[in-house]
Parts: sequence; C-alpha cells; structure tokens
Amino acid sequence: MSEPDALPPGLQALRTFYELAANHSHGGARVAAKLLLGLYNGARFPFELTELRCLDDKHLTMALELMRFDATPKMEVHDWLNRLYGRKDFGMRFEHLAHAWRMKGRCKKAYLEPIAPIELRQ
Repeated sequence: MSEPDALPPGLQALRTFYELAANHSHGGARVAAKLLLGLYNGARFPFELTELRCLDDKHLTMALELMRFDATPKMEVHDWLNRLYGRKDFGMRFEHLAHAWRMKGRCKKAYLEPIAPIELRQ
C-alpha cells in the first residue's frame, strides 16, 4: 500500500485528512482534525456537521468518502493509519492532534507520551 493512488478512496481520504490535520494550520485542516478525532472517539470529540461547510468541494467529497468508509468499520481510523504507515503509535498521535488543535475533551498534557516525527508520505 505504498502508492497513495492505489489506495481505496476511503483510505486515501483518511491518509489525506491526517496529513492535512497534522501538517497545516488553516480552517480546512482544523475541520479535518475535528472529523478525524470525531471518528477516533466521538464521545470525547463530537463533530458538528456544519463544520463541513468550511471545506472546498474536493475536501468535502473526501470527508463524505471518509465517513462512508467508516460507517461500517473493520478497524478504527488510528488502526488503519498504523497499518498504512507500518506503525503502532497513531492512537497517541491522535491524542497529540487533539492537543495541537486545542480540542475540548483532550487528555491532560502530562498523559501524552512522546512521539517521534514521521514522514507521512511513503
């Protein structure tokens, strides 16, 4: 699964949204982070659907594809990313993402384990 274009649309959307949320600071990246965190743990990070209005057409289509992909999950979103990148730390990476975006429901900073930077595109 190293070639991004070879991924099914839902996994491509997941990868793109994580890269957007982790590497950018604009409004679309914030919506990407909120959507991902909502899929990761909706009880802690509820996602307001009106947030989708902030996305351009391309990213709105991807958001809908990601939600469709996650509607009948075979794995959690962080587990899919672990598989895509050959890692085991995306659960903690999502916790760091919640902190980076200052999301309500984030854990205390003292509970965050250090994570090494990674190259997201393979």
